[in-house]
Amino acid sequence: MVVLLAGCTPYELRDLRTPAVVMPESLDAPAPVLAVPEHWWLAFDEPGLDETVTQAFAENLDLRQAWARLQQAMAQATIVGAPVYPEVNLDGGAERRRTDSDGNRLYANQFRLGLGLTWELDLWQKIANRAEAARLLATATRDDVEQTALLLSGTVVDLWFTIQEQEQLLVVLGEQIQASRDQLEVVELRYGRGVGSALQVLQQRLQLAQVVSEVPTVEAELEVTKNQLAILLGRAPQFPVEPLPAPVLPELPAFPILPAPRELLDTRPDLRAAYKRLAAADLEVAAAIADMLPTIRISLDAAFSSPSLSTLFDDTIASMGGSLLQPVFDADRRGAEVERRKGLMLERASAFSEAFLVALREIKDAIDRELNQVVLLEEIREQVGIATATLAEARFSYANGQNEYLDVISALQSLQSVQRREVTVRKQLLATRASLYLALGGSWLRELEPGPGFGETALDHPAPDDGGPRT
Repeated sequence: MVVLLAGCTPYELRDLRTPAVVMPESLDAPAPVLAVPEHWWLAFDEPGLDETVTQAFAENLDLRQAWARLQQAMAQATIVGAPVYPEVNLDGGAERRRTDSDGNRLYANQFRLGLGLTWELDLWQKIANRAEAARLLATATRDDVEQTALLLSGTVVDLWFTIQEQEQLLVVLGEQIQASRDQLEVVELRYGRGVGSALQVLQQRLQLAQVVSEVPTVEAELEVTKNQLAILLGRAPQFPVEPLPAPVLPELPAFPILPAPRELLDTRPDLRAAYKRLAAADLEVAAAIADMLPTIRISLDAAFSSPSLSTLFDDTIASMGGSLLQPVFDADRRGAEVERRKGLMLERASAFSEAFLVALREIKDAIDRELNQVVLLEEIREQVGIATATLAEARFSYANGQNEYLDVISALQSLQSVQRREVTVRKQLLATRASLYLALGGSWLRELEPGPGFGETALDHPAPDDGGPRT
């Protein structure tokens, strides 16, 4: 009967692997051209980027905290699952007693060695369900680690492109400053010959100063971005980040082949974690219901006791017993716990479905943004061509006395502005593609391992004493 009861459960677990939402068969996207590389950032073919992302995986402190949380969760799963097996304890003791009576002093020794076993029979699968729930929560924490690593890779790539954007802007600004200086020399030469006016010289000097004033803002953004990347790599901002990207943004890779929506449940670690937490909540409901039913515990004790070590094992005292516990009245504490667990399961079921919808939205948002960014980039490049032609025509007309020099200034400012905007839009387009890769997840995350030195703390490597005060 005990064996039969151990295999029974008063609660039927549910199949919760699929979100409770209407799932599309496919994702609407442009015609697929190229499969995504196993490590998605390699699609950009950027020398040094793979090395930088690998450094982040090894040294990033947020990721190390996630690994530490996984270590805690695995230990907690072992603790919760331990009652599945009997608990065996060995205890021993020695006693020396002195008795003073009528001027006589007597001594007596007593030695004891005992072995005890206690075991709660897993009726109704209560302990097994709790152990499995803890195991699922531990593996969900592993998925959290993978999600942290995925987001970390996206942040590193975005900062990489931002550095390239700012460096390329500095190159463009350098070319624009030189062009404005060349134009200033022409205006000053004309003024020296009595052809131009002092107003035209001042206008061109102002235009040059406006371009030069853009440089500090770009340089500040570049340095701040390098500092952010240094922190992600687990180092102080004072130390240089290497390798650094080339000051040229890469071309947009071919559009990736998109998986079926159902495949996201396996490739996205946040969805896997949400499912496992939901399944764990369902197991906790089963354990809470089983806690309302009878519990049987078995105990077995054996002890050896003797006044001498040489005769310790001559006499044996052994006992075996069992106890049955059936809750009768607890002011509905156990019933309320069942309802609480059911509410938690419903909450996590909705969270799982919402996470799946958010995943679909993130992919759709990235696709829509990319399509519009591509159109915007084409229009800006067309504007660059028009602005270049406008500047040439304004210069020609001004040289022939057909318009004012202010028209040349306006045409030059328009060209330089749209040239700088082209760089920014190209970076935004690359960032949008990166967000699409992130939204797709990937199986490469399951290969992640803690970086070298994980588990070591500042206590293992104390800083040298600088003689300063200690608190």
